[in-house]
Amino acid sequence: MDRSIIVMFSIMLLGCCCVQVAFGQQPKSIHNKNHMSGNSTDADRSSKFISLFSIVRFPNSPCTTSTGLNGTCFTSSECSSNGGTASGSCASGFGVCCVVTIQTCGSTTSLNSTYWQNPGYTNSYTTAGQCSLYVTKSSSDVCQLRLDFIGFTLANPDSNAKVSAGQCLVDVFTVTGQSNSVPAICGSNANQHIYMDMTPGTQTFSLNMILTGTTTSRLWNIRISQIPCGTSYTAPDNCLQYFTEPTGTLTSFNYQYATTPVIQHLAYQDYNICIRTNQGFCGISYAPCSTTTTNSEPSFAISGTDTAVAAAAFAAGTTSLVDAECGNDWLQIPCATDQINSVYTSASVAAPTGPTVGCVNKLCGVFFSAITAAAANAPVYSYTKPFNLYFHTDASEYGMASADAISTSTESFGFCLTYTQQACSSTLSKTSG
Repeated sequence: MDRSIIVMFSIMLLGCCCVQVAFGQQPKSIHNKNHMSGNSTDADRSSKFISLFSIVRFPNSPCTTSTGLNGTCFTSSECSSNGGTASGSCASGFGVCCVVTIQTCGSTTSLNSTYWQNPGYTNSYTTAGQCSLYVTKSSSDVCQLRLDFIGFTLANPDSNAKVSAGQCLVDVFTVTGQSNSVPAICGSNANQHIYMDMTPGTQTFSLNMILTGTTTSRLWNIRISQIPCGTSYTAPDNCLQYFTEPTGTLTSFNYQYATTPVIQHLAYQDYNICIRTNQGFCGISYAPCSTTTTNSEPSFAISGTDTAVAAAAFAAGTTSLVDAECGNDWLQIPCATDQINSVYTSASVAAPTGPTVGCVNKLCGVFFSAITAAAANAPVYSYTKPFNLYFHTDASEYGMASADAISTSTESFGFCLTYTQQACSSTLSKTSG
């Protein structure tokens, strides 16, 4: 809703002027006294005061504060009444960039670019119980919420037993009111983000920190942005994460490479990662964040299927796995291939100038590769549009060794990948998938 302020540009004062006009002056005579007779008419005196006002209207659009935070453009009084802090100006100086920060459990907000922080932030929070924030739409044309985890540290998932490895048993963050799949998460997730599609008719959404125990040091700072329908930054339906740049980095939730203690990727994950196809690009490549060809600093470790062969290969930390070998946990990349600039998507189709090229869809194991049983990381390419990935994990960790305790050699860290969109050329497929 537009707000308006009334600004006086000028006040003009028109004075009055009197004009005296003489009529009928008689001629002089040498025999008589000089005599002059006449009458005069006074012009009407009038004083006109014209006050010229201009109404300046500006939308409550996003703005950036003088300290680099995201805010909303309000009048100074509106910012104060909403509990915000003014930092810098907007709307050509007629408004202030207002930042709203909430540190109270059970609060409600309808303001765009609200920051939700744990009570006492920047100090850690150790109180057990549920801490929730309720978000209502700022306007009827809002279709999504975007949550940016500027800071996010909860208790790590379980890493003690096969039947519960990766589950958020101590702390968990959940949301309600959305129509897309948003998994429960815990652990360390700073710099991650999620999109919540709004269920038609739903007006209120809840963000919930469910915390047990009083020994865990938690910290969160979450920016909540309300996204209108049909903008260039509105995510496609059912995309939990949405990336718009030609290059970037993708990580699974709670991706932390650590051996003491070992850190697990999360259980019960089912979500899409979407990348906007930029103009002039027809393919995309993915590569591990770590440049090492060994798994000494694994950028990719997903256990796969509960079979003797797959479990043994994963436990040994010696191979990549694809498709049928990835029955429990996997990262799905549509028609993934190790061939750059490949237009061929079936092993039965031969390239006119090269060998037969095939592709796979599911990847797991301890090396990132589109070839099964690979003993080193390698780039993976896809020419299927749109550029989407899908990550799935089940309730437990069958890829672990037979003992319940997790060893570092069998740890499922998740993934950290960089992506680079590939420019179109005459050898690239431009068919959407």
